[in-house]
Amino acid sequence: MGLSASWRAALAAGAVNLVLGANLPYLPVWMERAAGMSGAEIAGASTLAILIRIFAGPLTAGIAQDHGLRGTLASVMVVALAGYALLVPDAPRAAAFLLCVLVYSALNLAGPLFEAVLVFGTRNGRPDYGEGRAIASAAFVAANLGGGAILGALGPDWVLYFLIAASGIAALAPLFTKQGARAAVARRPLISTFTDSFTLYRMPGVFVYLLAAALIQSSHGAYYAFASNIWIAQGIDGGHIGALWAIGVAAEILLLLLSRKLLKDMNYYALLWLGGIGALIRWTAAGFVLPVEAVYVFQTLHAASFAMTHIATMRFLQAALPDDKLSLAYSANGALIFGPAMAVTGLAAGIAYDALAPGGIDAQTKLYWLMVIVTLAGIALTWRATRQPIQPVSRD
Repeated sequence: MGLSASWRAALAAGAVNLVLGANLPYLPVWMERAAGMSGAEIAGASTLAILIRIFAGPLTAGIAQDHGLRGTLASVMVVALAGYALLVPDAPRAAAFLLCVLVYSALNLAGPLFEAVLVFGTRNGRPDYGEGRAIASAAFVAANLGGGAILGALGPDWVLYFLIAASGIAALAPLFTKQGARAAVARRPLISTFTDSFTLYRMPGVFVYLLAAALIQSSHGAYYAFASNIWIAQGIDGGHIGALWAIGVAAEILLLLLSRKLLKDMNYYALLWLGGIGALIRWTAAGFVLPVEAVYVFQTLHAASFAMTHIATMRFLQAALPDDKLSLAYSANGALIFGPAMAVTGLAAGIAYDALAPGGIDAQTKLYWLMVIVTLAGIALTWRATRQPIQPVSRD
């Protein structure tokens, strides 16, 4: 008996997360240690990719709706594979920077696409969405640990070989998933998909909620770009770095696995409050140079700062929008709200990383306190969102 559609969707999402789980912590290390890039260049590559996503995200969503999710996701992962492969032969610094922009751009598009594959693939079976997301997160953890071991034993260049292999798997896996999203979502002209992305936020209560969630999520900008670099400067080895990334995602997985029972009575406003408070505590603590044991403890707050905020956003979109808008909304939210917010916080973190460098590790960790300010802005908007609640869409 073959694998069910739900399992195929979960495994395809996991294959993409094998790439994301090594790229996120370790490509910035390669950029600094192997390619000699500055903090501003490291953050600039991801920022440019986020700006590209503003236009590419809705267009990719339109292609996915017209031609199917699985082919679109596979094509995006082929682009990432090509980017990594071209980085290997010691590309000139300017070319390496542009290739990193290409890779980040492809992976930015892959995120909402694999989310859509999960949503549609797990609707009528087990694993369900939460369980499938946990399986994908487990692959992310495996990549954290594997990439950290490779970094510690062989150096940053060998992380690229891991990323090439993982990208090859991720380019093939979506082809075996159910094509059902195309049937479930009404087809539309590509240009209308792009323009409709902007109209989603005119619905009462939608924009302020999603902006609040985006600010809380984008407070991870310094963490995603520079956590590994800061830990290395602090003297933490590759094995610990992989485990530190993994413990955060493990906490996320545990929450996702328990979300059906643990969070079933919590609405998306309460979840967003908890996500913001968790982020506030996390980034305040991260601004200090802590013993590695303490860093492990605070990494568990990823379950709040990321996972609760993510679940809150997904529940909100499913409550606020009809089924035929969901695939578009996932990409549009990433491209038009989350993307620009992350671009601003990531670039600010890169500038702060370089500016604080002369003060050593004690000073550089203070860049996390910029993320505290971003989180406070998200919490303030969460309070405002609760004062103009949406009217949930009837699913009858």
